[in-house]
Amino acid sequence: MDFLAPSHTEVKKSTKAPWKILIVDDDPDVHEVTKIAVAGCVFEDRAFELVHALSAEEARQILSDNDDIAVALVDVVMESDTAGLGLVRWIRSELGNHFTRLILRTGQPGYAPQTDVIMKFDIDGYTEKAELSRTKLITAIVTALRGYKLVMSLETNRQKLQQLNAHFAAIVEKNALSEFAAAVLKHFDDLVGQPVDCLLCGLEALPEYGKIDRSKIRVLAASGDFEDKIDLPVELVGDDAIRNSINECIESHETCSTSQGVALPLVTRNGMAGALYLGITEAALEELVGPEVVKLFVSNVALGYEKTGLLEHIRNLAYVDRVTGLSTFSGFIESFQRNSSQHTSLLVVHSEIQRFGVIVDGIGDEKASAVLRRTGHRLSQTFPDALTIARKEKDEFLILLKGGEDNKVQDVVARVEDAFQDAIAIDDNQISLRLRLGFATRDNENQGAEETIRFASIALNDVRQKGLTNHAVFHPLMQEAAFERLRLASLLTGSSNQTEFSVHYQPIMKARDESIASFEALMRFKTPGGSYLNTARMIEAAEASGLISEIGAWMFKSAFSEFVQMQGLSESARLNVNLSPRQVQSNRIYKDIEEAVTAANLPLNRLVFEVTEGLFISNDQVTVSLLSWLRSKGAKVVIDDFGTGYSSFSYLRKLPVDGIKIDRSFIMNMDQDSDALAVVKSIIAVAQALDLSITAEGVETETQKNIMQELRCDYLQGYHYAKPLSSTEIPAFVHKANG
Repeated sequence: MDFLAPSHTEVKKSTKAPWKILIVDDDPDVHEVTKIAVAGCVFEDRAFELVHALSAEEARQILSDNDDIAVALVDVVMESDTAGLGLVRWIRSELGNHFTRLILRTGQPGYAPQTDVIMKFDIDGYTEKAELSRTKLITAIVTALRGYKLVMSLETNRQKLQQLNAHFAAIVEKNALSEFAAAVLKHFDDLVGQPVDCLLCGLEALPEYGKIDRSKIRVLAASGDFEDKIDLPVELVGDDAIRNSINECIESHETCSTSQGVALPLVTRNGMAGALYLGITEAALEELVGPEVVKLFVSNVALGYEKTGLLEHIRNLAYVDRVTGLSTFSGFIESFQRNSSQHTSLLVVHSEIQRFGVIVDGIGDEKASAVLRRTGHRLSQTFPDALTIARKEKDEFLILLKGGEDNKVQDVVARVEDAFQDAIAIDDNQISLRLRLGFATRDNENQGAEETIRFASIALNDVRQKGLTNHAVFHPLMQEAAFERLRLASLLTGSSNQTEFSVHYQPIMKARDESIASFEALMRFKTPGGSYLNTARMIEAAEASGLISEIGAWMFKSAFSEFVQMQGLSESARLNVNLSPRQVQSNRIYKDIEEAVTAANLPLNRLVFEVTEGLFISNDQVTVSLLSWLRSKGAKVVIDDFGTGYSSFSYLRKLPVDGIKIDRSFIMNMDQDSDALAVVKSIIAVAQALDLSITAEGVETETQKNIMQELRCDYLQGYHYAKPLSSTEIPAFVHKANG
């Protein structure tokens, strides 16, 4: 019998799982002969493993318990004439097994199944046992195994594609690159059916102008032995072969294989270059998954990477400031809202760089942007506990902190001051920065982000207006004051017949002989009805609305022109003009002064510029430079309202000033208040020691005049001599004073 196996069969050992072949026959001899015939057979490096059933019922049990039977050789006639056909019908219809290949055998000619049965139940072959030689048996089995391998490959691909669809939906729903990358690796492990060492490398943001900076390609996600590589630049991945294959893959957009693994390119249309590195060989990958599925998986990942990168880019445009890398205002609002449900108390700090416009003019926009970046970096280092830090606009920053005892206002102020003790170096420039701060707390659930930020902004504006400190905490009265400034500012921005500007002049007399030493120019604002508005509040409104420079320039021209036309004044008589903090910070101040003195043909040495103590709070170089320039041109500089600001004498000797004006609050009470008199005496003594001129404001009585003369005060000003006079009233006063 040529189907008998050779007596010396060489059995090849294989590490792969064997092919399971079910023999269904009620004749034990058939089982034995089949076993002998296929002994030692190997197909595609996999041996044959025979499983035996002596009846259709026994075969049903085996097939129910084993879903990996590759081929079943079924006897047609067993316990009944159609037992084999009934088994086949059960396998295909009831068990739902469409993968096991079926070969029918019969030892009784005439019991062959009809053609429609063979076609209906997907039967691979039919033969009589007498015709089935060893060669034909093995041929039939191998042919059936090829069919089994094909249908199983198709089924595996179908399942993998189905899995891919589910994975793709789960992957593309991720809107953050880190989440997307982690999801890719998780779903790849599920697809392969076993853990794989993986690296997903790529860019964290869309490349600018389409140019890819290779140094910015990082490990976005990692698994297995590579887990410690997350967030590292690819260039720091230690293994040369892995690093080179990833770089080559990204550069060429081609698959790069090594003996250790394979790098698959993620090709996108928007320049989000990337690669998926797998710690298994390309051959093993294709065997586990299939080349078509691998290709489709990588295509899906590339699409998801492209989409997620674009969303991240859009989100960055909305929530990441391109200059500083901090949050944007929109991002700050989102963070505030997110944290408002977790923290009952939140503290908003609205800060700005003092005189940033001067910095921009001095070093240019590009270097000024570097200053903003360094400022943001210092704030981030100073407040690692911040819930978020944002750049609001231009040179303004917002800091969101937990409220309550965790962050007291004075502690926050101290941290900011310490952070900016050292200058910022930009090329050869050493730039010292000082920040103003406005604080507002969110203590009730109904107070939203915009409202809290607005309160902090109102507090910051209060700092700008008063200039006495570098910070303020919001109080409801500030909001009322801000509204009033807005109302008054609207009077300034209307047509010329709404608010009339004029200059009045109050004389300043020499204490020694009560002759005219100077006139102080004072702005006046008259309504269409003829009533005068409060000057101090109108000046505040002008500063808040940004009109102070225009109004100041108008005042310079008008006052200088009227002053030179005053008759009867000696050549030594001077004109005093006030400079507001906002004017001093303006870049146009030099031009405004020079144009006004040129137009009036008025020498600068006949001018005295009055500034408040608050102007020197930060000892700013811009202020010092302006005052030094004025003095170099022959003008005098005096500190107005002295005693109400620093209340400190030590800084006087360091400032470029020529004199002081003692605030009226001390002068008006000194004849009745010994403490006020003591303060006046102290101020005069220090000023005289520093060789500074002294002007007493608010002199209203003969007694006050006599006291100041006895104390050797230099100049006297107040209603005792005259109220502020219009230009038409000046001639009469000059005539009387000279008489």
